[in-house]
Amino acid sequence: MRPLSRAVAVAFLAVALLVTSSPAPVHAAGSVVAERAKPKGPGGTYTGAETPTEPNPLDRLEIGFEVSKNGRKIKKWLVTMNVICGLDVRLIAQSMPTMKVKRNGRFHSVYAGTLDGTDYRVEVGGKLVAKKRKVKQGTLSYEVGWCQRGNDAGNPLRWKAKRTGR
Repeated sequence: MRPLSRAVAVAFLAVALLVTSSPAPVHAAGSVVAERAKPKGPGGTYTGAETPTEPNPLDRLEIGFEVSKNGRKIKKWLVTMNVICGLDVRLIAQSMPTMKVKRNGRFHSVYAGTLDGTDYRVEVGGKLVAKKRKVKQGTLSYEVGWCQRGNDAGNPLRWKAKRTGR
């Protein structure tokens, strides 16, 4: 068997050191750190609740919706809350049609009419703050048949929401 030449031995040693050495830290000088890019627009999923939060869980109001990428539409709106129906309290999940958002971030819609002999009126409004990705100054009043919540004159339910996902 032939002895290894000095050059071949040095090459094997260099490869062995390279394989067994620990990798350089990701943040080392000269390396590129891949960061998750933050979405630039207000678009995404938002969740919110009544403000101030009621201490009684029976009075809880939960709101969920999506804002379009450009921030001009609110869609897939769902409000879950307990409403007072005469002497009864019922848990409802109320969806709403797509709403337009003005350039200043304000939105306001009233959905009213009669369905199967039952009168309904749901009013919602608020202000979408695109840079902070939240909704402030939200209001909601609900009246469907005998059931109502936040429907006192001049005293609607107040709510806020913030972006929670894409």
